Amino acid sequence: MRRIHREVLWPVYVPAVLLGVPAQAVLILLPLYVLELGGSVAAASAVVGLRGIGMMAFDMPAGLLAARVGDRAIMLIAMVLLGAAYLMYGLADEVAWFYPIAFLNGAGSSTFLLGRMSYVTAVCEARERGRVISMIAGSMRVSALVGPLAGAALAEMIGFAAAFSCIAVTVAFAFACVAVSAINDRPAVKAQSWQSIGGLVYEYRRVFATAGIAAIAFMLMRAARTVLIPLIGADLELETTAIGLVVSLSALIDLALFYPAGMIMDRWGRRATAVPSSFMFAASLAALGLAQGFHSLVAVAIALGVANGLSTGIVMTLGTDLAPPGRRGEFLGIWRFLTDLGSATGPLAVSAVVTVAPLYAAALCVGALGVAGGAVIYRFVEETLGP
Repeated sequence: MRRIHREVLWPVYVPAVLLGVPAQAVLILLPLYVLELGGSVAAASAVVGLRGIGMMAFDMPAGLLAARVGDRAIMLIAMVLLGAAYLMYGLADEVAWFYPIAFLNGAGSSTFLLGRMSYVTAVCEARERGRVISMIAGSMRVSALVGPLAGAALAEMIGFAAAFSCIAVTVAFAFACVAVSAINDRPAVKAQSWQSIGGLVYEYRRVFATAGIAAIAFMLMRAARTVLIPLIGADLELETTAIGLVVSLSALIDLALFYPAGMIMDRWGRRATAVPSSFMFAASLAALGLAQGFHSLVAVAIALGVANGLSTGIVMTLGTDLAPPGRRGEFLGIWRFLTDLGSATGPLAVSAVVTVAPLYAAALCVGALGVAGGAVIYRFVEETLGP
């Protein structure tokens, strides 16, 4: 593992931090900058939403492009898109410009994540991927802790426009790391077209109907967790600082488990983390609706942190394990579309339930969906680690 960690240090780990921290900072800076320029709350929400739509829209096109140009090229193209988007955020002086820029931002993010997944699939053996992907997922969790604080501090000191320019500089450093790395680029044996996507879905229909459903369930639970904890805390009439403490405790537990999760996956198999974490996730989400005060909410949030930490990297690892060598770009594009769909569905599911029922019912419903996903994993998702 020392060898593989050294091999992916500059093309994977360092760019993961250089791009991850800014990406998390943008989630804070973007809506606040829209408001500062005179936009409404609805406009700020729409801009952030378009970033997510851009990610989903480019998942499969990025997979097709990766099959044609290779992993290094697709990552470099993605960083050019990201850098351009961040620079344009800083130059935009009207809210209307933010809508297409946010879409471009999402396209760049999706394209880079696809290229990175494809590269890790190519260079890492099955028994190495769990730990490598867990390191990537761990960097994403660290970025989620550091990014918002760094972005807010930067905007406070030099303003929003200059902050976005600084973010673009970090993307340039990430670009250089990938550009100079000794990446053995491996484009697909034969680049496919849009017409072949349907055939690929049909050929791997059982995989997408089982492991794909499990991936959607995991991402749905993760996204719902980030919405439900603060909403439940507010419903319990807790102070904002108390809610922040609950979220931070959950995140710290989650962060502490990212590398052990990868070790378990590589030693005992993917199901060793996927099955217990899925059911624990579902039960903890359902228990959120039963929280009666600060201490019970802390207990449930810690359980959610353990479940999320234990499942670190499982979705990406399953995708890389299942991707066919000759068509990994297109397969991973479809896989990323499914995971992004799960991320988008979580908050929407909570929103749909609370319009007709109490908040605790939303927690129970999401927990029930998680149980269904766990049942699919237990019953139908076979071990992908291999002999």
